[in-house]
Amino acid sequence: MKCPACSSTRVFPSRLKTFLERLRQMLTEKQPYRCHECGWRKWHEAWLHPDSPDVNPEDLRTGRVSEPVSSTDLDLLDAAAATATATPDPLVR
Repeated sequence: MKCPACSSTRVFPSRLKTFLERLRQMLTEKQPYRCHECGWRKWHEAWLHPDSPDVNPEDLRTGRVSEPVSSTDLDLLDAAAATATATPDPLVR
């Protein structure tokens, strides 16, 4: 779903604010949605992405997919962590 106001893809279901909104949701098939870019909020039919049922919540929040961590990246992190623990902090006595 794209935001009709700014065309952003960062549109997510919005929290229900009042008892009347909860009642409306129970009586209809609609859900409030909000754009995280421009703040647009409107009721829309409940929407699930049919092409990608295994969507990670982090992907939805950021709008992008992270690259998998390689073993080389992990080795570099391990080396940096070992160096950080071996070097004493001059501010700590």
